Amino acid sequence: MTTTTYVANVVGMGWTTASGDRIEDVFQTLLESQTGIAPAPSARSLRTDLAAMLPGEWPAEMREKLIALTKRTALQALADSGAGEPVPEERRFLIVGTSLGFRLDSEAFCREPLDGWVNEVAESLGMEGIALSTACSSGSDALLLGAHLIATGQADLCVCGGADILTDSKRLAHSALGTLSLSTLKSFDATHEGTILGEGAGFLVLQREGGSAPRVLAKLVGAGASNDAAGLTAPDEQGNGIRLALHRALTQAGLEPGDIALINAHGSGTLTNDRVESNAYNQFFTHRPWVFATKGNFGHTLGATGALEAIALIHSLNAGIIPPVYELKKPIDGLRFNLPAAQPQPLKGKTGLSMTIGFGGFNTCLIFTVM
Repeated sequence: MTTTTYVANVVGMGWTTASGDRIEDVFQTLLESQTGIAPAPSARSLRTDLAAMLPGEWPAEMREKLIALTKRTALQALADSGAGEPVPEERRFLIVGTSLGFRLDSEAFCREPLDGWVNEVAESLGMEGIALSTACSSGSDALLLGAHLIATGQADLCVCGGADILTDSKRLAHSALGTLSLSTLKSFDATHEGTILGEGAGFLVLQREGGSAPRVLAKLVGAGASNDAAGLTAPDEQGNGIRLALHRALTQAGLEPGDIALINAHGSGTLTNDRVESNAYNQFFTHRPWVFATKGNFGHTLGATGALEAIALIHSLNAGIIPPVYELKKPIDGLRFNLPAAQPQPLKGKTGLSMTIGFGGFNTCLIFTVM
């Protein structure tokens, strides 16, 4: 069986988070262990009123808010890339990953095809639109798909990532599942008790080798996905799907586990996910890589989380510094990897991976290297 080597240049990045939207400024909030999680009162009866909501003025109607968020963030990434106007032979795609929750709050929106609003944004940017939804792995899978289109010669440039907004249906569903924390989100901490939802968007501009962008921020050199099909919400307790995604990504990249210096973990803060994910790393890696997580800062942004975490990983690799894990005071017992707590840590190494774990058994691993 032949495999496609996923090599695409990351030439631009943009994000919109509860902590702001400038790459450097938001990364600084990570270094300073600040969070965008705050009380967000709801008329509904929820397990917690905490959430990481976007600051500023946004359209009140959900569809319009999602369009505005997607377009604004994609334009930021394009501006960061300096890729210029498309030439006639270029094939450009906007690939957006998102969750389906917002569709449940609007009967009209639910009847619209999933890619309806994505195509609307893509057309305004002079691109073809592709929408996908693989739960919390959506943003990562958008990047995987963009890299595949570039590697196989089907695209020259792809703006890939995820966008999600918080609606009553999402908050009610997670409240009913009991996944929400009553205090805050503490990834891999012994006192963790759940996740906190957030909203946001992140996009990365992927371009083929020899493209027009004036700089390369990183290379996406490997991508791997799996589905453990263990259940609608819970991951496979053995972590087999996570390890399979890791193996596939490393195989695509032609790398060994010991080549990975840094991991941006899913780190959702729930008891089950943190346990399964950390056990998978314990079994897969023997050289104690550094692992950090950003959901305590951004909240769990669902379909956008993989893109936000890829951006944070790339910026960390380029800066040579690892942000501390928010509110990490006592790591879970038995971890065989390094976690930055309390303060940033220096990073040696130029290759890292981002891991996302979604409802429905979706696992996606992306490997990036910087110069």
